[in-house]
Amino acid sequence: MKRLLHWLAAWLLALFLALGAAGCSDGSSSTAGSGTSAPQAAGEGPHGSELAVHVLDIGQGDAILLSKDGKWALIDSGDVDHRPEMKRYLKEYGVDSLSSVIITHPHADHVGGMLAVFQTVPVEAVYDSGVPTSTNTYRTYLKQIKAKNIPFHVVKAGDVIPLFEDVDFHVVAPVETITEGKKKKPDLNNNSIVGRLTYGASSMLFTGDAEKDEEETILESGASLRSDVLKVGHHGSKTSSSPAFVKAVSPGAAVLSAGAGNSYGLPHQAALDRLAQGGVSHIFRTDRDGTVTFVTDGSGGFRVYTEKEK
Repeated sequence: MKRLLHWLAAWLLALFLALGAAGCSDGSSSTAGSGTSAPQAAGEGPHGSELAVHVLDIGQGDAILLSKDGKWALIDSGDVDHRPEMKRYLKEYGVDSLSSVIITHPHADHVGGMLAVFQTVPVEAVYDSGVPTSTNTYRTYLKQIKAKNIPFHVVKAGDVIPLFEDVDFHVVAPVETITEGKKKKPDLNNNSIVGRLTYGASSMLFTGDAEKDEEETILESGASLRSDVLKVGHHGSKTSSSPAFVKAVSPGAAVLSAGAGNSYGLPHQAALDRLAQGGVSHIFRTDRDGTVTFVTDGSGGFRVYTEKEK
């Protein structure tokens, strides 16, 4: 039996009002239910139609499938080795097209599955950080976009991507181009697209592989970060999730994507400790929990479904 963790949405909403800061769910409570598998598509709730965010168990990579009102979007697509799994997920969830695809940055474990996506479903628009790389994987991705005549948008801090009706992705980074090394080449991780997803009183922050350098630019920009859920940067690396950044987000829960037994030793204990010290009461991990699904009707907080029994 799969476990269902249900956040008390009404309690959270009351907390938001009491604190005068929508999106703050620090210290939120949860209850365990008689587990059911996450729905293939969200239904109707008291606030309106439901938004589902599926953080897919895609191995050592990121792939996040979102749905609302029968429409679908994708944030990152996993690695090249997991293209078969990416195709399987699209078919299992009944995805017939993707209205938007956001590629946070061009590392293979985020863009590598896009060939499988292009081969499986139509894509209506692609959003990219605009920081290129010379790998065959990234070149293939760009060739597919051109061949299929898909609108291609480069985004930066301050842009808003309308994913679904009443659901917006507010881009908070890249704020500026961050470089590395003597040749001052763009640092791919630290130029990740970072965005705050909002639906009514519910919010979730997506961070790609942003590390401390990019986190600092976001904090300095004064962008609104406070969110119910944090998608942890760089698979839980010790170079991400700085105390100041976690404090600014103040999430009640966090989720990270990592491959079981990966050779990088991710997530790092230092990052997990910083999340716990920042008051994050629930940390979900695809390497242990399988696919993690967050569902909300926009009234505040999320219901959380985990694929695997803890």
